[in-house]
Amino acid sequence: MNLQILLSLSAVALATIPLSIYLALTVPQSPFRADSPGSSVPSPAPVLPLATVTAEPLGELSELVQQTIRMKACLACNLGGADFRQLDLSRVNLANAKLIRANFEQTQLINAVMSGADLRLANLRSAHLYGADLKQADLRQADLSQAQLLNASLSQANLSQTQMRQAELRDADLTAARLTGADLQNSSFYGALLQNADLSDANLTGADLRYANLSGANLENANLTGARLDLAIMPNGEQSYTGQPEY
Repeated sequence: MNLQILLSLSAVALATIPLSIYLALTVPQSPFRADSPGSSVPSPAPVLPLATVTAEPLGELSELVQQTIRMKACLACNLGGADFRQLDLSRVNLANAKLIRANFEQTQLINAVMSGADLRLANLRSAHLYGADLKQADLRQADLSQAQLLNASLSQANLSQTQMRQAELRDADLTAARLTGADLQNSSFYGALLQNADLSDANLTGADLRYANLSGANLENANLTGARLDLAIMPNGEQSYTGQPEY
């Protein structure tokens, strides 16, 4: 009798094993339960530090533009069309950068390095470029109206068809620069170096060229109406004299 009872209980136990396995596999895991090693349940996403989720302090500027502003450098970068208006980028290094149609209106670019940069059609109106390095830069059709370029280096730069009305280029170096067809009305080239510069077809109406060095420069078809040439060194190497020295 006891043997029959024992066999019956064993049969019941064996019958319940599949049900236990099924329930163990189908009951959902608690979301608050720590994952065991090898579990297929994905871990919750880590919480990011506060600094990485704060709003961009520079609005909709691209990451590359923000990096340039923070690091003051972006060599050979493509920043075409970037907006740097009214920012302080003094001593920024943008050598060989592509800056086509970039906006630098009223930007501080004091002692900036922009040698070899592509600045075609760029907006540099009223930009402050004191002592800036723009050697061999391409500034064709750029707007440099009222820009401050005192002591700037523009040797071998291409400034063809640029707008440079009322620009300040006192003591600037424009040796072998190309200024063909440039609008230079009422700009100051006082004491500037313009040796071997190409100023053909340039509009120099009212420009201040006192003490400028124009030896070897090409002035073919240039408009010099009302230009000041007191004590300037002319293309033939001779010094002009139109009145008392003025400083």
